[in-house]
Amino acid sequence: MSHQNFNSCSAHVTTERPAHPPALAEWDHMKTLEEALSHLLGRVNHMPTTERIGLSEAHQRVLASAIQSPIDVPGFDNSAMDGYACRLDAEGIPLPVSQRIAAGDAPSPLAPDSVARIFTGAPLPEGAQAVVMQERTTIQGDGRVVLSGPIELGQFIRRTAGDLSRGQALFPVGHLLQSADVALLASVGLSVLEVFRPLRVGVFSSGDELRQPGSALAPGQIYDSNRPMIMSLVRALGAQASDLGCLPDGLETTRAALREAGQAHDVLITCGGVSVGEEDHMKAAVSAEGALDLWKIMLRPGRPFAFGRVRDATFIGLPGNPVSAWVTFALLVRPYLLRALGQQRVEPESLLLESGFDWPHPDARREFLRGWIDASGRLAHHPRQDSQVLSSICESRGLIEIPPGQPVCRGDRLRYIPFTALLSRG
Repeated sequence: MSHQNFNSCSAHVTTERPAHPPALAEWDHMKTLEEALSHLLGRVNHMPTTERIGLSEAHQRVLASAIQSPIDVPGFDNSAMDGYACRLDAEGIPLPVSQRIAAGDAPSPLAPDSVARIFTGAPLPEGAQAVVMQERTTIQGDGRVVLSGPIELGQFIRRTAGDLSRGQALFPVGHLLQSADVALLASVGLSVLEVFRPLRVGVFSSGDELRQPGSALAPGQIYDSNRPMIMSLVRALGAQASDLGCLPDGLETTRAALREAGQAHDVLITCGGVSVGEEDHMKAAVSAEGALDLWKIMLRPGRPFAFGRVRDATFIGLPGNPVSAWVTFALLVRPYLLRALGQQRVEPESLLLESGFDWPHPDARREFLRGWIDASGRLAHHPRQDSQVLSSICESRGLIEIPPGQPVCRGDRLRYIPFTALLSRG
């Protein structure tokens, strides 16, 4: 992720860290976003299993085998217009109509000194060299047709294999099929495709303070918003999401739940419990039931992040704060799941745009601000950037990347990732 064109505005700002940064020793053990993402993608060491499906089910599925065209498209020379098929010497001469050719007909060779009435998509008769559109013709009283010129060789003729040729590569393994792709596959006659099966993703939330929407809140309790949010994000990527409920704050209970879920899912995602508090048991439970690879990233929001394995399932532990969970899912979990689903392209599309604001006190970590493109085409950020303010996502349209330790002045160019790119499969 590169950045450029930062103005020098250090004369009137300071670049100190936030009021309560992590201890220096802690920074030494943290991973950058690039290191974390490379670590995750490097652990996708197996492809999902495959299945064969009908073409009608293929939209937004990922191909498990490369596809070549089995036929030429079009398979024959045909007319691009309603008009008359003719030879080049037919201009200005009254000629009889020797046959009528509609789409789907099998024409006879074009008779000498005649034209053939032909319609769009109809096969060209042998001997015809051009098609003259009906607007450039005159029909005489005896039924003969006069064609206006000039008549050029091949005009208004769609040639065999003009779109696709037999054996031409269409889509590689890992291609995400869109509606136009499905139409293209139908045009070459394919009815069954080999695709990757969806991942089975189990989603937990964690914490005694959580209550489910619809129930009453006691003092000190909050509603569980993370689990439904993560499940919807998982499903938007084409994976199967299972609601595994909310884990209470207890080591043995957490271990048992993870152990059971790890036998029935490809990926487990939890929210909360991956920090260092006395009631944060997720790290210890995952370590006891499998392995934990990393759990601190130089990212704001989203520093507490866990990745490892529980039995045969990949384990991903997201922060408990909802904005942190959303951002870490978008930047880390989304590309991991897409790669595990068989897709090759996992990087979201982004833009490099001018900042419409100053950001004089950057964090030592890479920051992602919630914001949007304003009416002038510049970037604007939401006024509230706290990691618990979920409404800041709802009221924004993308993430604005602030490089670590880099003050920002108006006019500086920053990377902007629209939510449409972060929430889609690519």
